[in-house]
Amino acid sequence: MPSASPRRLPPPDLLLDARVDLGEGPMWHPARRLVSWVELYEGRVHWLRLDGTAAWTLDVPRRVGAAVPGADGTLVLAADEGFARLREGDSYELLAPVEPAGADSFMNDGKCDASGRFWAGTVGVREDGLAADRAGALYCLEPDRTVRRVLSGVSLSNGMDWSPDGGTFYYVDSRLSWIDAFTFDLAAGELGGRRSIELGLPAGAFVDGMCVDADGCLWTAIWGTGEVRRYTPAGELDTVLPVPVTQPTSCVFAGDDLDVLVITSARRTLTEARLEREPHAGGVFACRPGSSGFPPHPCRAA
Repeated sequence: MPSASPRRLPPPDLLLDARVDLGEGPMWHPARRLVSWVELYEGRVHWLRLDGTAAWTLDVPRRVGAAVPGADGTLVLAADEGFARLREGDSYELLAPVEPAGADSFMNDGKCDASGRFWAGTVGVREDGLAADRAGALYCLEPDRTVRRVLSGVSLSNGMDWSPDGGTFYYVDSRLSWIDAFTFDLAAGELGGRRSIELGLPAGAFVDGMCVDADGCLWTAIWGTGEVRRYTPAGELDTVLPVPVTQPTSCVFAGDDLDVLVITSARRTLTEARLEREPHAGGVFACRPGSSGFPPHPCRAA
C-alpha cells in the first residue's frame, strides 16, 4: 500500500534579511532567550531575537562552524583549528586542536550530547577551495577537554542530533545521499551499529544541517531544493516546508515553548540572475510548523 503524500506547510516568514554568504549553525540559548548563528567563512557569531531584531555580533579570528552554550555561561566554538571558547570580553581561547598545525581544513556543524560532550566534524579543503573527498573526520570533545576522533573518511561533515531517548545518534555527511543513524551509548559516548536513512533527493541536492523534534522526527535543510523536510526515523518523508531560497543550511527549534523553527540559509555560489529571483538568500527565516524540539545541552568542557 503506497505511503500517504507528505503534508506541505506554508513558507516561513523572513526573520532577518541578513544576505550573508553562508549562514549556519542556529542554536537556541534559553538563558539568554536568543538564537545564535554563524557566518562560517567570515568568522562571525550573530545573536538574534525572535522578533527579528539583531542583538549583537562577535568577530572571531577563525572560521566558525558551530557555537554552543558552555556550562559556565561562555560560548564554545567549533572553529577551523579545533574546539575553542569565547570568554568575557570576547577573548578567544583554543581548548583543543583537532588537526595538525597547518592542515587545510575547518570544523563545520556541531552539537553537545546529554553528558556535555561537544561533537563536531571537519571538512578537508582542496586546492580549488571545495571539500576534499574523505579528508574530514568527526570528533568528540570530552568534558576533560580530551578529543577523540570518532569517524574517519568523512567528506563534508554536517548536521547531527540525537533521538529523544538518547539512544540514536543521527549524522550527516553531505556528500552522501542519506543520514546515518548509529546506536548511541550515552554513558560511554560511543557509537554502535550503523544504518542509513535514504532520502531520495534529486540530483544536485544534499542534506545539510538538521534537528530532531519531540516526536523523534528529523527536520533537515535540503540544500538545492529550497526545502526543509521532516522525516520519520524510518526514513518516510512526512512534511515538506518550502523555503523562499534554494540554499537553506540548517534549522533549530527555539522560543520559550521550543515551537519556533529557525532556518538559516546561504547565497554562496548563486549567480546574479538567481539572486534577483531570491533576494533574501542568506537570510534567516522562522515559522511554527506544529512541532516542538528540545533545549540544547551545554558543553561541559567549558
